[in-house]
Amino acid sequence: MAISSDQSRAARGLLNWTQEQLATNACVSRATVADFENNSRAPLSNNSRSMADSMFAAGIEFIAENGTSGVGVKFRERKLQYIRNLKIDLFQRHATLPMKYAGEDFQCRIDLNAVDDYHHANFRTDEEFSVAISKMLHIILASVEKRCAVQIPGSKMTVTFEMLS
Repeated sequence: MAISSDQSRAARGLLNWTQEQLATNACVSRATVADFENNSRAPLSNNSRSMADSMFAAGIEFIAENGTSGVGVKFRERKLQYIRNLKIDLFQRHATLPMKYAGEDFQCRIDLNAVDDYHHANFRTDEEFSVAISKMLHIILASVEKRCAVQIPGSKMTVTFEMLS
């Protein structure tokens, strides 16, 4: 969902985040946030998504315009939980992150080729992948939670490049 500059400011207010905190969490520059919120310049679509996903992952729901009701933001019920216990398997080319959705355990598998493609890089070590995944974790969490809301996974869900773009 594309968000408006008003929604961005309101969401930051609910989260008690500064523009700098949003920029850091979304991996964009503070100028990108400031220009967007001042209606000076529209961000690139990947930057807009990153800002929205970081606020979604922090517990914000964006409300679309509906008839006579305008756009809005609110805190949402967070059903996705994860344990910061990332295991990287270079041989199988995936990382695993234990998660729960609505109390149901499952394994979130992250395709390492998707991580390479997302960053336009060719990571080789566990540490390089760990850093790359941490920089995009808000996007992974938002994608997984949105998919879980439609269909709760069985014992595992695989995050692909298509889910990240």
